[in-house]
Amino acid sequence: MKTWAWMLGGLTVWGVHFIGVYLISSVADVVATADDPAWRMAALAFSGLCALMAAGLVWASVRRLNRRGPGFPDQMAALGSGVSLIAIVWQALPTLIGH
Repeated sequence: MKTWAWMLGGLTVWGVHFIGVYLISSVADVVATADDPAWRMAALAFSGLCALMAAGLVWASVRRLNRRGPGFPDQMAALGSGVSLIAIVWQALPTLIGH
């Protein structure tokens, strides 16, 4: 089970980010407007936290790959975390530029 959690860690962070940003924007739309600066900053802070977590997982998986040599779980963890980091940044861009 730990191997599966390791391999899917980055994708889990991406899923949590997707749900969290959606919830933040939904609550912001009910309370104020979705483009209110305070809510945008909250979404950016949450995105930054998730991006740091994904980057940490990329770093840890690449470090394990360098130390242990090629192994499928570590390769999948690196790939999933890298894709997650790119996706989190991509999803945060509209909040950052204001659209």
